[in-house]
Amino acid sequence: MFDRKIIEQVITLWNRSPDVRKPAPPFPVVKNLMETVFLAGLHREEERPVQVTVSLMAPEEFPHRGPAGDSVLLSLEKHQPFTVNSLMKLAPAFDPITTALAVCCVGEGEPCQLEIWGAIFTSTRGGGRFDTITLSLAPPEVLTISSKKTGALTVYRGSEVIARFNGGRFSEPIPTPFSANLMGWWLLHGIRPHPEFKRNGMEYWDVYRDFLNHLLVEASSRGVGGAIIWLPEKMADGTRRGILPRHVLSGSPEGAPLLEDLCRMESKLKQSVQAVREGKEAANCLVMEETVLECKRRIVEHAEILAQLTRVDGALIISSRLRAISFGSVLAAPLWEGETMHGIDEEDCNLYPVNLVAYGTRHSSAVNFVGWNSGAVAFVLSQDGPITGLARKDDDTVYWWPDCLGKHRLPGQLDYGPFGS
Repeated sequence: MFDRKIIEQVITLWNRSPDVRKPAPPFPVVKNLMETVFLAGLHREEERPVQVTVSLMAPEEFPHRGPAGDSVLLSLEKHQPFTVNSLMKLAPAFDPITTALAVCCVGEGEPCQLEIWGAIFTSTRGGGRFDTITLSLAPPEVLTISSKKTGALTVYRGSEVIARFNGGRFSEPIPTPFSANLMGWWLLHGIRPHPEFKRNGMEYWDVYRDFLNHLLVEASSRGVGGAIIWLPEKMADGTRRGILPRHVLSGSPEGAPLLEDLCRMESKLKQSVQAVREGKEAANCLVMEETVLECKRRIVEHAEILAQLTRVDGALIISSRLRAISFGSVLAAPLWEGETMHGIDEEDCNLYPVNLVAYGTRHSSAVNFVGWNSGAVAFVLSQDGPITGLARKDDDTVYWWPDCLGKHRLPGQLDYGPFGS
């Protein structure tokens, strides 16, 4: 089913990783895993798509980490054949975000038979910037295939995304546009006037960037299409063109003060930790830890409020101070007649144009909007695909990032892999 070149590319990407400890599984095994999971994901149970994650791991490879709270293994008394039917029956029992069905090779034939022998729970909650718990465990370094949306696959080596397949398109993970290139510049330029940035500098930017990443993860998890339009404050006051607002908010809370609170509290916590190391009183350190957790809780709730607004058909419009301006809005800017180019690497001389005909109205409307509104940034949410980022480079070019969550190893170790929160 999958073209041979796709399977070979997955194997190449596995072996290319700089810290790889063992070679990729054999071609027939990778092919079997990918195709079976993909076919299972095309089915529906009770009107919902089958979501499943599988990991290739023999029972003896399971990392016995000791006390409760570490990896949890559920062993089946009787192995199940690794088939679409078996995945459909077992998948509803396990959360594909935190748990993978464990699959192993049996027999010595070529190709070897695959069987499901259990399930592995390895939660890495605690690895995100805004997590309110501190537990963080690395998933085992094995081949993991996950299908959370119909027609889409994500391939992992441990917690690292090495490939995606969606809507007939194969893609490698790319650096998030938040950390480099034009989009990052626009966002940073937009928040420099914030008093919070003037007081906290790049620490505020780091938290701000992580918040946007968290917001996109939250919006994506809701499984609906839409768009998020980020506007610098000068545009938030009305100096923009091409928005037909549907649900305008006369008042809504800003996220910027919450981010500054976290900056200040984390700075004080560092001072308290240093005081403990110097043998001074520890009570204040405990108080600061609780305060930091409270800040994170409020930030997460703010992200959830904004993400929920994307469930209404249309675009969510937010200001650079992370205030919701309107939702369910229609983007109606004039046709952008300039170029739309993949903006993965501005220094790459092999940048190539985007064929907008292959995408829907939502993407083209967002391109038109950012083309006519310099400084605006758009994030287009697909129901069954990645999040596209858009920003205008100059009077002639709009840059297009195909997957804003492709490779998000930002400060704070945001890693929403198959076992991440």
